[in-house]
Amino acid sequence: MARSLVVLSFAVVSFGCGVGASSEDVAAYRSTVSELQAVVATHESDGASATAEACAKEHQRYDDQVRPRVEQLSGSSPGLDRCRPMGLGSMCGSMRTELDRHAKAACSPDAAANHAEVVAHCRRMNDWLAKQASGSASLMGGMMGGAPRCGP
Repeated sequence: MARSLVVLSFAVVSFGCGVGASSEDVAAYRSTVSELQAVVATHESDGASATAEACAKEHQRYDDQVRPRVEQLSGSSPGLDRCRPMGLGSMCGSMRTELDRHAKAACSPDAAANHAEVVAHCRRMNDWLAKQASGSASLMGGMMGGAPRCGP
């Protein structure tokens, strides 16, 4: 009987989540979210530069680090989305849209406006990343012995 429950639990997790939703994949996803949170925190503290040249350089550094990681999350989220009704992939799309918006709004001639833009952008990114971290944490909990979070 216990063996049947283990097999059934494995089947629910395997077939409900699909290929690519292993605990290792969720751990890698969570690691990328943590990396993004660190890059966003650095941008928030360094992003409001006094000169247009310094601002452009900081923005390019930031975008070069964030955009590939968001794409990495987006590429791994389809398998995870089958486990989470929340839609991790759609949040990745929202983050991409925000990165594009921020690229156009960053580095105006007004230093105060630049600071406000960086703070607002980082707040939005942090909100999405907190949701990504929470969603992947509950999924990991389901895979590591809690009730599976994957559905049919």
